[in-house]
Amino acid sequence: MAERYLADDTATEALGEALARITPPGGTWLLHGELGAGKTTWTRGFLRGLGGDPDEVASPTYAVLHRYALPAGRLFHLDLYRPGPEGAWALGLEEAIGPEDRLVVEWAGQDGPWPSDWVAELSLTSEGEGRHAEWTLPGEPSGR
Repeated sequence: MAERYLADDTATEALGEALARITPPGGTWLLHGELGAGKTTWTRGFLRGLGGDPDEVASPTYAVLHRYALPAGRLFHLDLYRPGPEGAWALGLEEAIGPEDRLVVEWAGQDGPWPSDWVAELSLTSEGEGRHAEWTLPGEPSGR
């Protein structure tokens, strides 16, 4: 597990951008954190790191799912706060995600069914004026 203090939104986006660069096609990120913790802000940086337009990123709370075009594949940005994991898959999402696509899931539970074996986790918590980030990549022991 790795961790870092993020002083502001710029630092949160920079972390997302850096982690995007190590996320392979088909990779999934499960995001944890209270409302306003920075999950969507992190996703803005993540999309930039994949070559997409970070200005397109909006919270998927009411839309449940956003799709963003990338130079190769797409980024699916999913919010499971209301539907829960089973609700998203009832929409046929697993059939829509291709091998070049990546998935970011806000309010993710521990159990999938996630569309790939490359599943990383990120937890964001408010800390003073900034936030604390902890993340685990596949194959690393989880702190959760």
